[in-house]
Amino acid sequence: MKIYQRATFVLLSLFSGLVFSYYYFLYTNEYPGGSYQKIANYEAEKVFQTRLLVTSVANLLEPSVPLLRTMFQWAVPYPIDYEAILQLLNALFVCSLILTMPKFLRVLGYNINPFASFLILLPVSWNYIAINGFFDGAGLYYPYDVPSLAFFALGVILHHQKKWLWFYPVFMLALLNRESACFISLAGFLLAAIPSKTASGFLNQNRSLLLHTLAQTLLWVASRIFLSYAFRGNPGEFFEAPHSMIAFLSQIPSASPHWAMENPRWFLTIFAGIWIIPLLNFKHLNQPTKRLLWVGIIYLAALFFRSNMMEVRVYNELNVILYATAISGACGFQQSLSSSSKRLNKLPIS
Repeated sequence: MKIYQRATFVLLSLFSGLVFSYYYFLYTNEYPGGSYQKIANYEAEKVFQTRLLVTSVANLLEPSVPLLRTMFQWAVPYPIDYEAILQLLNALFVCSLILTMPKFLRVLGYNINPFASFLILLPVSWNYIAINGFFDGAGLYYPYDVPSLAFFALGVILHHQKKWLWFYPVFMLALLNRESACFISLAGFLLAAIPSKTASGFLNQNRSLLLHTLAQTLLWVASRIFLSYAFRGNPGEFFEAPHSMIAFLSQIPSASPHWAMENPRWFLTIFAGIWIIPLLNFKHLNQPTKRLLWVGIIYLAALFFRSNMMEVRVYNELNVILYATAISGACGFQQSLSSSSKRLNKLPIS
């Protein structure tokens, strides 16, 4: 892109982040045991307290609140306080997510128009704002949800580029944000692994990759042990027992109210329906994109055992995976049509 196009792209990304964050905070609320106030004071229940990156950064920035009031209170229709810092951080993570999407698609082998990155706001806004709080849903907000998307996208890009000096600091920050950062390593491994017919051949061709994966696994385990030990005195269980997803789905035909949604039928619109694009265009997906889909399948399996899947905000990194595979499927279909058209043009006319 030319300089003015880059500037426009960045400014629009930042503006989109601000608008998204405004409505995200407007239509959501907090679970008392995992509120940002309690996380910031290190008093939240264990499963929430271990996700402390964003509130820790906000704590460091809190002394800037008076300056922000002086400079920007005229432009904001509510008091600028600690929550406003969280909004700004959320906006920056949304902006980062949009800016990284062209490079994320490049990892999969597709060059897209950078402005197509704004399409990721469709599933993210639908899941986190629309059916999470505006139309229906539990309307829950946690400060670490949206940042996990940006960390996943950036982590996979740095992993693919083998920029380890940048990757590991980002990875460690992602670990402090949310334990689902392990899927950065999984996606990086599956996208980079060189297949082989024998186990010894696979080990030889992927020796460096396997060593990095081992190091990342050890970092993940160490972070879980350290954080769980540091907050061992906090209330709650480290892993909450998830509610039955099967019981929730059984209420969809009758539209019986559920704590997660007043009308469970809204769940059928999750991700704004973009998940159907990679399914319909599966044969047009390239190999890296199919590997990324496997990450999504493993992610869903992990959610089934460890999460309340009826909460549409829990599908964090999966939003990025489905967006990328949907764009890849659309690009693959377009390329297929173009190839068919060229073959038809080469046919002799009788």
